Amino acid sequence: MLPATNGGQLQTFISQPGFHSYDPKVKPTYTMTFSLGVQQQITPDMSFTMTYVGNLSRHLQLYGAPNTAPGLWRPGTNTNPFNPFPDLGGIGEVHYAGVSTYNSLQAKVEKRYSHGLTFLATYTWSHALDDASDAGGLFTAIGNRQPALIPYIDELTNSVFDVRNRFTINGNYELPFGHGRAFLSNSPRWIDEIAGGWSSSLTYAAQTGTPFTVSPNISTASGGGARAFPVRSPFAGGGAPDPSNPSLTSCPAQVKTKLNYFNPCAFRNPLPGEMISDATHPVGSVNPDGVPVKFQAPVTDRATAIALLGSPQNNIYGPGYYQVNMSLFKNFPTFREQNLQFRADAFNVLIHPTLGGGPNGSMNANGGLISGPKFFQNNTPDARFFQLALKYIF
Repeated sequence: MLPATNGGQLQTFISQPGFHSYDPKVKPTYTMTFSLGVQQQITPDMSFTMTYVGNLSRHLQLYGAPNTAPGLWRPGTNTNPFNPFPDLGGIGEVHYAGVSTYNSLQAKVEKRYSHGLTFLATYTWSHALDDASDAGGLFTAIGNRQPALIPYIDELTNSVFDVRNRFTINGNYELPFGHGRAFLSNSPRWIDEIAGGWSSSLTYAAQTGTPFTVSPNISTASGGGARAFPVRSPFAGGGAPDPSNPSLTSCPAQVKTKLNYFNPCAFRNPLPGEMISDATHPVGSVNPDGVPVKFQAPVTDRATAIALLGSPQNNIYGPGYYQVNMSLFKNFPTFREQNLQFRADAFNVLIHPTLGGGPNGSMNANGGLISGPKFFQNNTPDARFFQLALKYIF
């Protein structure tokens, strides 16, 4: 399949064409799901359920780059001449080696309607892992470190959509006023029209955040994507900057704030890419900044590649959120089974600020900076918001 080209890209495409391809050994993707649960009646109208739910997926589609130089070089090195086919550009290949796992413990308390009240409360404790790193799982570039040296399975890590804890409760309560209810059941009609027949609902949702990756603060090896190594809890303030990161002069005393959601001092840089030799920096020499040149280019052994490229991705979790929404509504009978419903809805009643889910993932002074609120979806307010509505039901 040839990529679309136009304008100034045509000459590049002709001189160094790129392709997209599929692994000829197609393997059907499959998922095995399993669960085991118990249910216990608490009262005649309330029950408790606890369930283990898990699944395994195999042969997920990964998007690799087979025309990649199998090694690591000094930063700034043009690696194209070392590619298996240097006269070609990038070659993307869909292959079927991705894996994922999901394990969860799910608890639920459910109350059926009685005495005007019904509710459902749920809690999920879970963990999702994969080496595809995308919710869609199709044509996914997983941000691999160097697939020719580090196998895809070694990239198995927290999924980008992994939420470890989530709690929700939603319920509906008919206020006990008006005809057919506990209070004011024999009141005049005009009082019932004002005070009777009201119902309220509440929804509460809280969950922990999703993971992201912290990037190094040095010039890293050419030929792979590098990440920082965690060395202690990123959610503990204070300490001293890691010796591998001399440009960071201080550590935040407080974390989980808008300015410093995590402590950048909790991470260590991988080995500098300038430790790899080139024509003007032979092994045994010393760089101008005092870093010794130790590795002969290209680096092709796995252990050294990991030391130069860092840890798997998604090793720190961003902020979660919680939100309370409430509604108050009343039905006015009109004709037969038809009625007019008035409702008042309030979103984010507690005006709880929801921090953006992607803090600055760097190891410098801006590490952990959150510059805005969490984005839920279009037309969804992040502040307290009221709306009034009339709905005719027929």
